[in-house]
Amino acid sequence: MPGHRFRITVEALSDRKGDPVDKAPLSFEVENHDDILGIVERIKAREDLNFGEDKSAAFAVGLKLFSEVMIENRKHPVFAPLREAFKEFMMGLKKGPHS
Repeated sequence: MPGHRFRITVEALSDRKGDPVDKAPLSFEVENHDDILGIVERIKAREDLNFGEDKSAAFAVGLKLFSEVMIENRKHPVFAPLREAFKEFMMGLKKGPHS
């Protein structure tokens, strides 16, 4: 079954010193089994993940992009050290805050 398709764009605004950066934006398309925009909204709405608007969006998008590559390449040895810990992390994240 086809997944959700997204265009991801990263545009450099400034360097570490706050100076403007003159680099072309990076833009690419990806497929994901989840609706990333829906997940961003759910993460932003969670009181236990109060990172702020931009940080919550960055967390959700980064996590979903990373996890999709990891799922698609689950047998690749680079992911071996992360498999169990990542699975546990995701299960905890989906369960929500502890009561």
